[in-house]
Amino acid sequence: MQGVIFTSRNKDNKDIPGFKQRTISFLSENPILEINKFNHFLLEGVPGELSRFYVTVNKRNNDSAIKSLQHYLLDHPDYPATKVESKLTSLAMRPENAAEHKWLFDFDEKEGIDDFVSDLEDEGFKKKEIEVYKTVNNYAVVVPHGFDSRNILKKYDYVELKRGGLLCTVWNSNKF
Repeated sequence: MQGVIFTSRNKDNKDIPGFKQRTISFLSENPILEINKFNHFLLEGVPGELSRFYVTVNKRNNDSAIKSLQHYLLDHPDYPATKVESKLTSLAMRPENAAEHKWLFDFDEKEGIDDFVSDLEDEGFKKKEIEVYKTVNNYAVVVPHGFDSRNILKKYDYVELKRGGLLCTVWNSNKF
C-alpha cells in the first residue's frame, strides 16, 4: 500500500484566474490505477490549472498503520467516523509506518543528471538500484536506502534530499 496525493499548488498556479489550492490524499494498493481519479481531480480545477499526482516513494506498513489508528481512536473516542479514512491516511504517511526506507533526491537542474547518478554509483549503489524519473521541474532520483549523503549534497547544491519523499508521477493542466 502507498500514499497518494493529488494537488494543485499555489506556486504552480500563480497567474491562473479563480484558482484555489486543492489537495486530496488516500491510500492505494496500486497507485498507477488511480489515474482516472486524478483525471477527474484535474477536470474539477479551473482552466489552465496545473495538478500533480504524487505517490509515496516508500510503501506503507498496513499493520503498523492500523495499530496507529487504533491507538488514536482509543485516545480520541469521540472522533467522527466520517473522518476515519482521512485519519488513517494521515497516520499511514508518518515515517514510522513506512515499510521501506528509500531516499528521494530532488534534482533541480536540466543538466548533470548522469554525473549525479555516477556519483551515487561511487557511493556504492548499483546502476540498476538507482531510479531516475522526469518531473515537472527536472528529475527525481530514488535510491533503495540511506547513506552518508553529506559529500554528494555539498557537491550538488541544487539537489535536495527527501527521506521517504513523494514522487511526482504525473502532472497535467486542465485544458477545459
